[in-house]
Amino acid sequence: MKPVTPVLFIAVVLLAGLAAWQYQRIGQLQDEIQYAQRTLVEQAGKLATERLQARRGELVGTMQWLHEFYAAADGLARPEGLWLSEHKKPDFEALGAWVFDVYLTARVKGTSDADARQAVVDAIKGTDEWRRRHPK
Repeated sequence: MKPVTPVLFIAVVLLAGLAAWQYQRIGQLQDEIQYAQRTLVEQAGKLATERLQARRGELVGTMQWLHEFYAAADGLARPEGLWLSEHKKPDFEALGAWVFDVYLTARVKGTSDADARQAVVDAIKGTDEWRRRHPK
């Protein structure tokens, strides 16, 4: 039985070395995953910024259209559109909700400008303010 003991000892040492190497490799892979995730987030942010900058004119036009829709009789019939005279500022909540949350989300998904604007109109028509201004 004596010759088996050195063989078992060598096998245990080899297995312990393999386990240590695997543990180290798993740590390296986790670091690589974290780096890849950080890089992906950075690249996505840069791409989003570039795409928004490229659509500046489109966004300005959409905000102007929304302002006019708010002022129109068949819109929200607010005489001053998006301007909140009592607060002396634009309706930033409306701009955020309709331009960024609805319009841009639709455009990023590939929807046309006209269809994205229609999505905004449809969403506005589901609001309490719309129902107050356009009772059936």
